[in-house]
Amino acid sequence: SEAVHAKQYREKPPLMAGYYSYWSGLPMDGRFETYIRDSRGFAVAPTHDDLTLVIAAWPYVEFAKNKKDIEGSYLKTIELAPAFAERLRSATREAPFAGAAVPNYFRKPYGPGWALVGDAGYNRDFITAQGILDAFRDAELCTTALEESLSGARPFEDAMGEYQRTRDAQVGAMYEFTCQLATLEPPPPELQQLLRAVHGNQAAMDGFTRLNAGTISPTEFFAPENTDAIFAAAVSRAHSVGEAAESA
Repeated sequence: SEAVHAKQYREKPPLMAGYYSYWSGLPMDGRFETYIRDSRGFAVAPTHDDLTLVIAAWPYVEFAKNKKDIEGSYLKTIELAPAFAERLRSATREAPFAGAAVPNYFRKPYGPGWALVGDAGYNRDFITAQGILDAFRDAELCTTALEESLSGARPFEDAMGEYQRTRDAQVGAMYEFTCQLATLEPPPPELQQLLRAVHGNQAAMDGFTRLNAGTISPTEFFAPENTDAIFAAAVSRAHSVGEAAESA
């Protein structure tokens, strides 16, 4: 991307710094766990060779300070969840710490004789783990556009311009959602209210999980008809609980 001087837009600076390592002796029974604390967060997931990935993160503004003691900063973050910290003390770290802090941007993904896919053309913080999904999507869109251009079906600029517009439309809402999460700040009040309504509603919780997995867009989950249904279900549950309490 540097060689072709691709134009950037919708840029945001690095928002979060994260460090991870792999641990043995930390069975997860197939679970993925995530912990959110004040300006901190960490996630735990089983991976290859009976190892468990543990990644801890803090705001990018603390990057330089915490880099002086990566292990200490990492373990202090884990200690914010005492029960999990106790489990980790029985495990063994099997790899050095690796870290990342990435800028957020869109780039024009094509020009005379070149094209960009994946992180080269569009990048967002890793907190929503969308990179591989994005790369596969971009590769399909880009190869379709190139085939149309090279076959003579459409001019290069038309085909590749549609690739760019389609990409931006598909990922725009997730980009903003990801950048909001990466601040590690409390969600806006309206989102907090919605998440309280989601809690206990299996269909809504499944939908929010699909949102974070990238299988549906934030635009779909946060559509008024969906959020109205979630709030209505929460009111109905509250009434049912109240009636049950009165009957008891």
